[in-house]
This record gives sequence, C-alpha cells and structure tokens, in this order.
Amino acid sequence: MTRTSIFDAVHYKASIRTEWRAAAPGWQAWLDVLEAEDGGQAVSRSLVQMAGIGPGNAVLDVAAGYGEPGLTAARAVAPGGRVVCTDISGEMLAVGRERAAAEGLGNVEFLEGDAEELALEEASFDAVLSRQGLQYLPDVAGALARLHSFLKPHGRLAAAVWGPPQAVQFAAPVPVIRAELKLLPPPAGMPGPFALADDVKLAALVEAAGFTDVETGTVTAIYQPGSPELATRWLRDVAPPITALVDDWPPEVQQRVWAKVTQAWAPYTTAEGRVRLENQAVWVVGTK
Repeated sequence: MTRTSIFDAVHYKASIRTEWRAAAPGWQAWLDVLEAEDGGQAVSRSLVQMAGIGPGNAVLDVAAGYGEPGLTAARAVAPGGRVVCTDISGEMLAVGRERAAAEGLGNVEFLEGDAEELALEEASFDAVLSRQGLQYLPDVAGALARLHSFLKPHGRLAAAVWGPPQAVQFAAPVPVIRAELKLLPPPAGMPGPFALADDVKLAALVEAAGFTDVETGTVTAIYQPGSPELATRWLRDVAPPITALVDDWPPEVQQRVWAKVTQAWAPYTTAEGRVRLENQAVWVVGTK
C-alpha cells in the first residue's frame, strides 16, 4: 500500500489484492517452511480442533489464501463433509487448488471474493475458520456479523491473528526497515498484520457480532527458513505488507535495507547457522 495519511478502503483492497497476487508464487515455493508441523500446521490444527470439526461438517474458511486452515479441515470432515475456501486473491486460491488436487481432496471448493462482501446461504455452515485474515479487514465488526449469519445454530467460529510485534519474530526486521527509510508508524486503527493483536479487543469484537462463550488464547508457529540470507529472501517472498514498505524505493536503497534486514536475523540464528523464528498467534473462538 502506498504511503498516505488518509485511509481509502477501495484503494487499500486493490493494493492488498495486488500484493497477494504477487506473493502467491512465493507461498508455493516456501510451502515446506510455512506449513511445517510446528509452523502453520500448528495453528491450523488448533483452529480445527477448537471449532469441534468432524466428519460430515460443512466448513467455511475465510481469507484462506492457499488453503489454510481449509485443507486441514477438509481432512477432518471426511467422509461426507465439505469445505469452502474463500480469498480475495484468485492466484493464492489457485495454489490451494493445486495442493488439494495433489492430496486427492475432492471435498473443497475455492471461491474468490472479498470477505466483507461474501454472499452465502445463511445458517449453512457448522464452523467458520480464519487463519491470519481478519486483521487485514477494514470492517472487522461487519465481517464478523456476516460470518455469524452463515453459521448454523450452535456453529463455531475459530480464528487466529498475529500477536503483538514483540512476540512475532518474523517481524523483527520491521523496525529496522522503518528506521532506515525514516517511516512513521502506521496510524492507530489501520488494518494490518498486528491490527488485532490485543486479545481483549479481539474478544470484544467477536462478542459484539453475536457470538457467545468467547475465549482467547495463544499458539506458536515456528518458521525455519534457513540461513539469514535465505530468511530475507523468504520474508520478501511471503510477506507483502512488509515488502511493500521497501518496494517503491530506488534499487540502491532497497539493497541497503535488505542487507540490514539480513543482519537483523542474528539474534534468531542458531549455532548451525539457521534462522529459527517463534511467532505468537492469538486465537479466538465463539459459538452462535
């Protein structure tokens, strides 16, 4: 997203769509790192378990990207269940389709669409899931109310967002980038990776949408992209909100900034020379 002092939701969503379209090849290339058993899969498994998903259930995955936690849910709902994965980026969903086909998962539908504008049948899903998607929505309250309407009575919502920046180690280079480029912090209330890091605020939004028995907690995703140089390449490939901070600058500035980012991985580099990043996700669950 370009630097501006006035938030324009239409421009923002167009930027998000463009950024994630460009990131789709990177997410496919780094699948083994992103979906390691103690990485993204740890979060997906937790959400599926907390939503109480089982055989025969109908599940909606909002902002599914390349199919998570939807594909994890698809394994859990077999036999007889179905999963609908939605995302604003058709390119990310295309990667999800490839993953589903490779696993022989025929019970997953992929639907391109804005989470705030989904038009699905009311009371048609047993569970709604979202992994690292809600924080990017300009109207979280409205989206949650819409998702509530899609659930059957007693259906469950289970979502995860990133915790505070100091608990998310893949974001450690962000202050370095901002310092190098003399960028101001984003205005309060803007959508972005850490917009819902406050679990109290997150729970209040879910309750206001009509959910009951709302609970929050945390789960850790560990990413191990390799050497510091590989970690920087990984970040550039899979984190559009971070790379967008750098992309508009001249090549010589970009080169300097990314060199600083590589240096910033030092505290997270093991004796074997591999970068190991622990990242806290905040989860929330609620019942219709």
